[in-house]
Amino acid sequence: MSTKHYVRAIVAGAAVAAVAAVGGLAYAVTNVPAVNVTGPDHQRITITLLPGGSKSFKLPAANRPVRIDLAKVSTNGGVQTPSEVFSALVNVDKNGAGMSWIGTNSDGSQHADSTVRIHNITNLVCGASCLIASLNVNSIAGHTVVLRQNPATTSIKGTYVINIWY
Repeated sequence: MSTKHYVRAIVAGAAVAAVAAVGGLAYAVTNVPAVNVTGPDHQRITITLLPGGSKSFKLPAANRPVRIDLAKVSTNGGVQTPSEVFSALVNVDKNGAGMSWIGTNSDGSQHADSTVRIHNITNLVCGASCLIASLNVNSIAGHTVVLRQNPATTSIKGTYVINIWY
């Protein structure tokens, strides 16, 4: 076998390995929840949800306000209207009495409430009566919230970046 054939075999093998690596990376990025950053006062979580899917996560502090910033990452090259970001300032009572918050929806509207009345914290909206995703109280005792993607208004996977500041 000549040197020319060895070079072709090596180049072909490298190309196959590169395609497999990129494909594996793309699968991992879009299908596996990951904590990208964990610090003394910050967590960044990236998740992908199917329509109707949800992911709950534990708030790291009680009796201390926790800020949750969320963004739906655009995968089609467009920008979400009116906005792709929504956020909330949440306090979990240490004694298990409940949670309270000030939520800012993606259209800029705000509301303050607590688990005494409702469990909806903040929303990603696409108009006056159009809900893409919502952040809700999941468990008061467990100090968890849940992000849900609405199956009625979404037909593709949604990737979300969640920053939790405490």
